[in-house]
Amino acid sequence: MKILVTGFNGKVGYEVARKLKENKMSFKCAVRNVERSIVKYGEKYEFVHLDFSMPDSFSEALLGVDKIFLMYPPGDNIQFELFIQKAKETGVKHIVYLSLKDVKFMPFVHHYKNEKLIKRYSIPYTFLRAGYFMQNLQDFLYHEIKERQRIFVPAGKGKTSFVDVRDIAEMTMIALKDTEKHTNKKYVITGEEAYDFYEVAEIMSDVLSVDIKYTIPTAKEFKEYMVSKGENLEFINVVVGVHFPTKLGLAKGIKHDFVKITNKRPTNIRTYIEDYKDKWY
Repeated sequence: MKILVTGFNGKVGYEVARKLKENKMSFKCAVRNVERSIVKYGEKYEFVHLDFSMPDSFSEALLGVDKIFLMYPPGDNIQFELFIQKAKETGVKHIVYLSLKDVKFMPFVHHYKNEKLIKRYSIPYTFLRAGYFMQNLQDFLYHEIKERQRIFVPAGKGKTSFVDVRDIAEMTMIALKDTEKHTNKKYVITGEEAYDFYEVAEIMSDVLSVDIKYTIPTAKEFKEYMVSKGENLEFINVVVGVHFPTKLGLAKGIKHDFVKITNKRPTNIRTYIEDYKDKWY
């Protein structure tokens, strides 16, 4: 039997696959375009077609699978409940689901509903409720940092508990390797310290030897600017929503589940920036 890794083409799923490979665990990676993935990665990983908007792809993806690292995918017409139902029917014994820190206070987000859905189908689970990804700095914040030397995001002056996705991958590997120990557990994954974006800009400036500023736009200014650049309005609204709890001062909470489970300290943001500094310059 194998583990199915979803979200392989994203920052978390890829790190999960790397961690499982490093630990010689049996898995396959779900992607929308198998041929493109083979061209990019060769025989390094095993790929299977999965499109959450196409229920016909579910059976093949779940063939021989008894555990899943599951992420809620972007896109339209996502048939998430049908996928969970199919996982139950095919005998999946454990789901490690990537959720959101403080999800229990946010009934309007997908993760809140999806956690309840997995429980309703009585599939044993581990919920990893993650804080704000450090890797967002090389994702949707990347171009403004690289091209204009600024962090441009409507997060106000609030602090947020940044987490390195490599730490999420570590927790995922452990939960998948020893599912009995982690069955029906909920873990909150954060770093050791919360930062505001002024502090992040200062650390980046020091590591990169480039003057990076945090420009603290309002949500309105951010939306207007991103629309002028041709960004998708739905995506823009998601980004604003992601940073709203930080702006309200609700994202700064620190938890120590990572240390308890791994006996390691979580990656700090300076280490992350040093490790990835060639991504910006």
